[in-house]
Amino acid sequence: MRRTRARPGLRSSVTAAFALGALLVSVALSVGTYVTARHQLLEQRERTALRQAYADAALVRDGLSTSGTEVSEALGAVTPLSGSSMYVQRDGQWYSSSLDQSGETLTSVVRPIVAGGAVGLGWTDRTDPHAVVVGIPLPAVDATYYEVAVAQELDATLHTLALALAVGAAVTTLAGAALGRVASRRVLSPLRDVTAAATDIAAGDLDRRLSETDDPDLSVLVRSFNHMVAALHERIERDARFASDVSHELRTPLTTLTTSLALLERARDLNPQAQRAVALMADELARFRQALEDLLALGRLEAGIDEAALVPTDLGELVRHALVRSGCSDQVLAGDSTYRRQVLVDRSQMVRALVNLVRNAEIHGGGLAEVRLDATDTHVDITISDRGPGVPPDERQRIFERFARAGGTKTGTGSGLGLSIVAETVGRHGGQVWCDGRPGGGAEFVVRLPLWRGEVVS
Repeated sequence: MRRTRARPGLRSSVTAAFALGALLVSVALSVGTYVTARHQLLEQRERTALRQAYADAALVRDGLSTSGTEVSEALGAVTPLSGSSMYVQRDGQWYSSSLDQSGETLTSVVRPIVAGGAVGLGWTDRTDPHAVVVGIPLPAVDATYYEVAVAQELDATLHTLALALAVGAAVTTLAGAALGRVASRRVLSPLRDVTAAATDIAAGDLDRRLSETDDPDLSVLVRSFNHMVAALHERIERDARFASDVSHELRTPLTTLTTSLALLERARDLNPQAQRAVALMADELARFRQALEDLLALGRLEAGIDEAALVPTDLGELVRHALVRSGCSDQVLAGDSTYRRQVLVDRSQMVRALVNLVRNAEIHGGGLAEVRLDATDTHVDITISDRGPGVPPDERQRIFERFARAGGTKTGTGSGLGLSIVAETVGRHGGQVWCDGRPGGGAEFVVRLPLWRGEVVS
């Protein structure tokens, strides 16, 4: 299986860009500095070698001008600088102040120039490090003088310079990376604020806004974001008010229809076809009433939970009340030790949510199988299991959306809002709800609520 490489984040990209920029600039400066310094040092070394060679050549020439002086004696009378060697070619013979290497080999780079009667200057790579070679013709004594000076100090200087520039480039790159890290943190700081605000808004805090800023580049973003949230908040409130108003307006004609239908159901002079039509109308009217009540419940939930309505409630009492409301009062609760654990809830809203889960198990899940209570040090779980075919894994999240249905044993029932009311209610109480598979078949709906930290009632 091929693994997709994770793309670097914006902060990493900014840091890498700063580091790369610092590296390129430092390398360019280092190379330019090294090339310029090397050129200057080479010219200086050549001038020094040329001056020294002229001085030594003059001494050798003066020595050879004396009658009866041998070439070796003339060379011996001159003291070369450290690392330098002197060579004299006369009458086809080579004379040297050093026995390390042949003068014919070391001076080959300048001999053609000297043979033409000019002073020759060049570099040879036959020594380690390289050496500067100076050749000076001495026509007065019928000889040619050569001086080979190994650039030991120059090589050490260039090596030290290269090392210093490399270290400087590395330090500059690290400094650029650090600067990029700081800059990216500052650049991304507004994005972190926007992310935090968006997270709070997604969690239901529609009063969340970004703080005003004097930064002209960010003020437009802040104003646009706050305007967007305000417009969203207004739209949600308008939609909620519309749904609530429509639901309330429908209650009056619904009550009238229900009363009239009840009279028709008690009529004894209806033919069988009319009785079937009345029964069908009664079923659809009951479904319509349930949908209307669910819409009103969602509207109240979206308006927010009244903090004054939150009271500590025994978990066992809460679940038993929901079972009685659902007509399943004979259901045995599993988990006796958790009965007395308490949760802080709006009792009517939480009972309604649990009733919706129990009725969902009865209507769509083949009947209620078990209600189990579990608790930890931080939360309590209410698990409601059914005997139905279960919910496919890819549908377990979607069924909590409004008007979503995943099938069931009874069709044409329910408003499609029951589980969305459960999710909204539990979420408003700081809890979670999810659907899972039941061992042996069926579905399990788990409601997890935070445990109340107050004192447990004895």
